Amino acid sequence: MEERDAIEESKFFRVKRPREEGGGERFQRILKKTVRVTFGLLLLFFLLFTGHRVYLHLLEDPFFRVREVEVEGNQKIPREALLSLAGLEEVSNLFSLRLKEVARRLASHPWVEEVEVRKVFPSKVRIKIEERRPVAILQLEELYYIDAAGLIFSPVGERDEYNYPVLTGLTREALEKEPVETKRLIAKALELLRILEKERVFPPEEISEIHMERIYGIRCFTKTQGIEVRMGWEEFGEKLRRLSVIWSDLKRRGVSAVSIDCSDVKRMVVKKASS
Repeated sequence: MEERDAIEESKFFRVKRPREEGGGERFQRILKKTVRVTFGLLLLFFLLFTGHRVYLHLLEDPFFRVREVEVEGNQKIPREALLSLAGLEEVSNLFSLRLKEVARRLASHPWVEEVEVRKVFPSKVRIKIEERRPVAILQLEELYYIDAAGLIFSPVGERDEYNYPVLTGLTREALEKEPVETKRLIAKALELLRILEKERVFPPEEISEIHMERIYGIRCFTKTQGIEVRMGWEEFGEKLRRLSVIWSDLKRRGVSAVSIDCSDVKRMVVKKASS
């Protein structure tokens, strides 16, 4: 009895073995996979071929030929100079235009600080320039524009009209042999210009010259009266605030000064002009 029950129970709990796949079914599965892969490759090839043909057609389509170049932001740099650097006359189509290459050529101009080049379909190129802003002119053997960061970026042209203070007291030889120290002196002169702009004792455009001396520091000369102002190397802000009081008092009393020594912030000396 027990043996019969065991036989009947085994009918319900018998482990089913996987059916062995026949050779024909395996072949059909491989064939289907091969067909799918082949179809995918053919579709990819077709898309690439079609895309390439479309691209070649666009390159030759006169509708996308460069017909207009818009230049923004240039004041010092002539438009013709920028167009010459951009080399757009060599480009016949917007699709063949390489923006990075055009921007790199434009950025090689010493007056260009930032540049952006964009395509405006169907036939325009837009160039946006941000020019460097000089804050002074550095006198070496020649005159050079210098910006607020201390970058000496372009010689002053013979016909240039400018209204910047001239930094004097340095030489090209000193710049080459002692670049760290020379740049430190220049940085101090530019620091004084920034504080002058903030304190407004007299506007920076009223300063004709800033002379740098390693031992005695900075000397400024005003344009209108040619007054020499000795500033030393440190505490420019406090010195200028005290100088503002002295300057106002001299104007109030109608007294002309030849020089004002602010080297010592605690003891400023005014040399009056002889009557």
